[in-house]
Amino acid sequence: MMRRNRNLSSATAHPFLVLALVLLGGGPLLAQTNLETNAGVQFNFSTPGAGNLALGGAFLALAFDASAAYTNPAGLTAIAAPETLAEVRHWNYTHLFTDRGRVAGQDPTTKGVDTIAGLRDGRAENQVTGLAFTSYVYPSRHGSFAIFRHELVDFEADFSTHGAYLALTRGRGPYGIPGERDARLASMRNRMDVNITAYGGAAAWRLRGLSLGLSVSHFKFSIDSLAERFRPELFSPANFASDPLVNVQSQSGEDSDWALAAGFLWESPRQRWSVGGVYRQGPDFTFEARSKSASGIDPAQLAPFAFSQRAPFHVPDVYGVGMAFRPSDACRLAFDYDRVRYSQLLDGFVDIFKLSMLDEDISPELDRFVIDDADELHLGAEYAFLRHWPVLTVRAGGWYEPDHSLRFEGENVGFGAVFRRRDAQVHLTAGLGLALRRLQLDLALDHSSRVSVVSLSAGVRY
Repeated sequence: MMRRNRNLSSATAHPFLVLALVLLGGGPLLAQTNLETNAGVQFNFSTPGAGNLALGGAFLALAFDASAAYTNPAGLTAIAAPETLAEVRHWNYTHLFTDRGRVAGQDPTTKGVDTIAGLRDGRAENQVTGLAFTSYVYPSRHGSFAIFRHELVDFEADFSTHGAYLALTRGRGPYGIPGERDARLASMRNRMDVNITAYGGAAAWRLRGLSLGLSVSHFKFSIDSLAERFRPELFSPANFASDPLVNVQSQSGEDSDWALAAGFLWESPRQRWSVGGVYRQGPDFTFEARSKSASGIDPAQLAPFAFSQRAPFHVPDVYGVGMAFRPSDACRLAFDYDRVRYSQLLDGFVDIFKLSMLDEDISPELDRFVIDDADELHLGAEYAFLRHWPVLTVRAGGWYEPDHSLRFEGENVGFGAVFRRRDAQVHLTAGLGLALRRLQLDLALDHSSRVSVVSLSAGVRY
């Protein structure tokens, strides 16, 4: 990340500023620390069930199968017979991270690999396949009840960065003289695994045309990540086999918590119109965040360090409302609006590097990290060929996901180069459903520039 110490004049580079730059390098953040390995982590807030996914997640006012146990528990009253649903999903994640180039306003020197003006992103992909959702619904005269298991997050990341260039614009040398000199972000190897699984029960009751539902979930959380920072020559390509390993950060731990969800569903007397809404509370977890120096650090510049601290992790709360219209028995249209409180990820935000402890002049500026809440729009439509057997249903939709990456709005050039605003995503969805006497099969695809999902679900009525 930084050039070798012999390329940094001691009269122009404060050693603790060197450390601050050595500690930097990635993109959007999942966990509540300023460790860039969390770049690109995506929450799976899309509703479970392939039928729902194909509709662009516009499901709050429909809730027509056993996936309603998680999505909108009030919809359980629409299920007339006991039903089991199982879903398998395949996720393809694309990670974006600051990789090469130079910060804005800095011209490349054209020496070695320093030839790119402006910051350039790197891209890496990881794939995950698993059992995403299972549920069982039992309707009765007094209400409907369900149990379910849902993979809220199932994420893997594996990527390496080469180290972008920036100039030292803060700090003083040992003689009190302001210094400015070339510097480089670390070249890094990163890996990460995150899983959040909900095990819950739900119940719903119908009061004339209005149904009310409640669910209680026990969430299990695990995280395992490792970031290794290397110090390449200033103008040479990164070489993880020979460059000195400077420091290592890790995030690990397992935790659990309980959370509630409540929903409603109203249908017009002729069932042409319906309106639904839900509030899903996000659980809270903690994990261990560790940082330590490695043998590649120069003891003449900095003393070795190692420390560990507890970091919080709050899954954002979600508020949603939806409307559906049935112009005919064969056609349904649906629209959902969801408010996802991603800003809660900053509650108890932790500086994993403890820069302020090392030197009061090097502030982590934690109050200058920002994550915006997201206003998601979901739209879907389906058409069923009712005159044919088995009944084939065609679905299509899409949804808008505003940028909710962690970004830095302070003065630190290194943090600013790493934690940047990203583009919003537009998801396009499509799918098919096949209804037999007791069996419902659904296939769906959700595609965006960052995440693609293929889903297959099967529901059995008893």
